[in-house]
Amino acid sequence: MTTIDRVLKEVQKRQGELHEILMSLIRFRTPNPPGGNEREAQLWIAAQLKELGCKVEVFDALPGRPDAVGKLPGSGGGRSVILSGHIDVFEDRMNEKWRRDPYEPYIDGGALFGKGSTDMKGALATYIFLLSCFRQIGVRLKGDVTIASVMGEECGEPGTKRLIEKGYKADFAVVGEPTYGGTGTYPAVGIINGRLTLESPYTLHLQERRFFLQAGGGREGANCIEKMAQVIIPALNELEKQWSIFKKHPLMPPGQAMINVFSISGGGNTFIIPDRCTIDFSVYCLPGETKEAVQKEVVDQVNRAAQADFWLRKYPPRIDWETNPDQYQFIPFDLDVNQAGVKTMMEAYKQVSGKELVVGGRGGIVDTGWFAQAGIPAMTYGPGDAYWAHRIDERIELSALATYSKTIALFLMNWCGIAE
Repeated sequence: MTTIDRVLKEVQKRQGELHEILMSLIRFRTPNPPGGNEREAQLWIAAQLKELGCKVEVFDALPGRPDAVGKLPGSGGGRSVILSGHIDVFEDRMNEKWRRDPYEPYIDGGALFGKGSTDMKGALATYIFLLSCFRQIGVRLKGDVTIASVMGEECGEPGTKRLIEKGYKADFAVVGEPTYGGTGTYPAVGIINGRLTLESPYTLHLQERRFFLQAGGGREGANCIEKMAQVIIPALNELEKQWSIFKKHPLMPPGQAMINVFSISGGGNTFIIPDRCTIDFSVYCLPGETKEAVQKEVVDQVNRAAQADFWLRKYPPRIDWETNPDQYQFIPFDLDVNQAGVKTMMEAYKQVSGKELVVGGRGGIVDTGWFAQAGIPAMTYGPGDAYWAHRIDERIELSALATYSKTIALFLMNWCGIAE
């Protein structure tokens, strides 16, 4: 029996251990928002990695909110890899509708239920489990393997960005986000956030409304909330519609270039005409687009709408970009199926499953773009199914975990090389 056969047999035999690691991770309550609850889980991961022979570092990506990283040194002469996943899970909503407590995992009908099982503690558990398998049967790799548990992905916070800024690099990186239950990989959209403000230079009492609305009223005035709802937001909707028709990516379904207004505020006094209104919005950009070009399209559209309105022409909107640089930032990522690491992973999956890895089909929002921007070739590939991400009764199929763990094990041996 070859070393590869021995490892794959061991991985299959010890699947119960993988399930236990995953259930341990799920029991750590790490919803984000609010975030700030990651430390206990990260210290647990750091302890597991240290026990498995890794050089471990735990550092704050944001104050009091750490990343946990373990680097298993290779014997030398092989290619290196980073296996990355986020420790936070989606915010707590409608927990009472779950069959059981979302943080008390259980197995039923061939699936493991629990919050974060698919998105994406299943991948993190797999990475820890595989180091344990290699250690158990005495197999050492030539290349370094770095396992990174990052904070903040659910709110676009800089967990992965800080990892790279800390100097962690490799010949390839795998981000274990949900990919059709471990059967595919895909490119990713980027997100740019903006805040648009309408503000009047004066305040009018409610009684003044009739004078700037009725014929012959003779008063200049506007309700900023109404201007936002009737002029600005429709203009953004129209731009989004045009993008959905004309912007395309060969590996993504149409309609991936979107604009989402996710908050609006203004007014609040019954007797005052709202003299200020603000919206926060997200703009999705496709791989290959620059942030500056997409921002210009939005600004030009808003300016055209303002020029067509008498009051807004005089008191134009203001757009501020990236008002919180530590939140809601994602870099677009374009998948290169001819890259050596991607090809090695695709070959490993085919050898394990007998099938071809599905390429494209969706445009996720993931951290993979940070690696690509830093010059580290990467791919998104995880055991979860995106259908179950952020859903009531989130789950991961045990068969998907088994296939994924064997695929990653084979990838590591082929990519990093097996030491004598």
